[in-house]
Amino acid sequence: MKKFLQNFISFPLKSHFVFQNLEKIFNKNSGGFILCFHDLSPNVFESQVKSLSPAKPIPLDELIERYKSGKSTKNCFSITFDDGVRNTVIKNTEVCSINNWPVTFYLPINYVNGELLPYQKIELIEKFLKDDYNKISNDYYKKEYKFKKKRLIKFLREIIYVESKEKVDANLNYFLNKIPNITKAKQSIPKAINWSEIKELSKNPLVSFQSHGLSHTACSALNENDLRREMLESKKIIEESTNKRVNSFCYPYGEKRSISKLSIEIASKYFETATTLISGKINKNNLHYLPRIGFYQENKNSFVRLKVILR
Repeated sequence: MKKFLQNFISFPLKSHFVFQNLEKIFNKNSGGFILCFHDLSPNVFESQVKSLSPAKPIPLDELIERYKSGKSTKNCFSITFDDGVRNTVIKNTEVCSINNWPVTFYLPINYVNGELLPYQKIELIEKFLKDDYNKISNDYYKKEYKFKKKRLIKFLREIIYVESKEKVDANLNYFLNKIPNITKAKQSIPKAINWSEIKELSKNPLVSFQSHGLSHTACSALNENDLRREMLESKKIIEESTNKRVNSFCYPYGEKRSISKLSIEIASKYFETATTLISGKINKNNLHYLPRIGFYQENKNSFVRLKVILR
């Protein structure tokens, strides 16, 4: 129903003429924002970006410098991808190279090193765990709780946005271990790009690899020492692999509840910018709490245009 309403409301924006005139009516231009993508096909990605013409992508650093110096960002935006899914990075880098589009990829180190991301573990649990009453009983609970699968998945999706790595791992691994032939099940999860591929792609002047932390843990759940470790170690590892400066951090999950004041403070010490998944344009924003406009595989171009206009 939600998808239908989105497409229905945005239907008039299938017309580029309508898109450009609505911008004038709302007194807004297609500029000064950062796009965020995760795992989507290259044809959808290319189509969504081109739908925003005459606005064109520029490097994230350049967009920020324009903003800081008071220069116009009209018809300018930047492209970012989160998480480092191998096929997504490689295939969409090809699209960017053909179109001469600068692109930034935020890498979570542990995923690149072979670990599953928390939300990928939940995908496995949702797909392969028996649909029955599932019990939670571990060191984090004083009594046993029972969940129907649908409610269990909702619970797990909630805790990854706010809880520590230890608590998230304890809960997710508890249910992963209940899945028969879990090794085979894990093969259904998309692989991360590897370090040799990162090193090779980083030679492309259009491509930038930046930090998404080590473990993809919500920053609001981390203490000062853990925040420093997540940021500094990930920064060092990527710089050593790419021989390029890492000056931007992407908060895992990117929501307000996943980002603490302390994490913003620490990010400001080690990075020139830090990005969220809070939707909006960069006008009058803290450089270490930058909004991004997120789009996904199912989003029609008309919805992409509508979302940009309303931000």
